Amino acid sequence: MNYFLDLDSDFELAVSESSQVLKEGGLVLLPTDTVYGVAAIPTNKSAVEEIFKRKNRLDDQACAVLVSEASQASELVVSSAEFELLSQKFWPGPLTVVIERADHLDYFLGGDESSIGVRCPDNDFVRSLTEVVGPLAVTSANRSGVQTPENAKEAAEQLGENLLVVDGGKCKGKPSTVINLLANGTEILREGALSAEDLIAAGLRL
Repeated sequence: MNYFLDLDSDFELAVSESSQVLKEGGLVLLPTDTVYGVAAIPTNKSAVEEIFKRKNRLDDQACAVLVSEASQASELVVSSAEFELLSQKFWPGPLTVVIERADHLDYFLGGDESSIGVRCPDNDFVRSLTEVVGPLAVTSANRSGVQTPENAKEAAEQLGENLLVVDGGKCKGKPSTVINLLANGTEILREGALSAEDLIAAGLRL
């Protein structure tokens, strides 16, 4: 059985309950500024593996890491001029930046262990939660190959039981744009809420 919390009814309770579940190794289904996601503490390998199991997805496709602000992200990555530009121009917002992972980082995210995809969402709840528990491993709340539902109840039905579900109403945003800073040139891996034109207008060379 899943446990639902209405975000509009008690924001602070949602933050405190979610923090507790995450710290105990559980998963939280939560709203973001784009789509519903499912989150775990990235240093807890078994919790992140549980996300992949519930989604019926191989762990070769990494979870992104959501942060409260750019300064929190800077501790996770090997920064660059392009990273600084993108984080200043588009965060908080729907942009995931794939970049070299900091050497000291003990995160299990799936995928390539030398890289990390980071994002600061334009969502007060997620940012408040990451201020309390630190960065979160998050991916869309859906079974692999199935569109992410717009509401919390349907998302929870796809991912099974024993989840804390934070209901924030409909999440109808486009997925985040994903940009790769690992290659010699900057590359868009997925064009989502931000277009190539948006990125070029901000001064990025593609």
